[in-house]
Amino acid sequence: MKLTRRILHHHIKPVTFEYPWRNRTLGQDLLAFMRRNNGIGLAANQVGINQRVFVMETAGWTRVCFNPEIRGHGPDRTAWNEGCLSFPGEQCIIQRWEWVDVAYQDAVGAPHTERFAGILARCYQHELDHLDGITMWDKREETGA
Repeated sequence: MKLTRRILHHHIKPVTFEYPWRNRTLGQDLLAFMRRNNGIGLAANQVGINQRVFVMETAGWTRVCFNPEIRGHGPDRTAWNEGCLSFPGEQCIIQRWEWVDVAYQDAVGAPHTERFAGILARCYQHELDHLDGITMWDKREETGA
């Protein structure tokens, strides 16, 4: 695996669950790559894979999220300086929801719902943006931060 910008601006297709062992392997590979590069999150399209999945590991939590979505969010947004493995050494201020209600599936397709706040919410939103073809630089321009 290597980082790529080739498909960063594409909306990524949903994952199917006919081969769950492939999904588990993909999740493990993404986590290993993210850890080797000192990241807290990584979307599959950042490494050239057109599958709607990302991984995140922060604040003592590890998640592999297939077909993720946001179902709700708090009323407030907070600005924070973000970086991204796709843009090494670059950072920008982005406003994101302080908490989000999320839904995703695991490697076998079982549904999960959670509420994330703080850095977990920020990471989830950042990685989901990748799967929707939005980079931190697009988000920065969008929010005017």
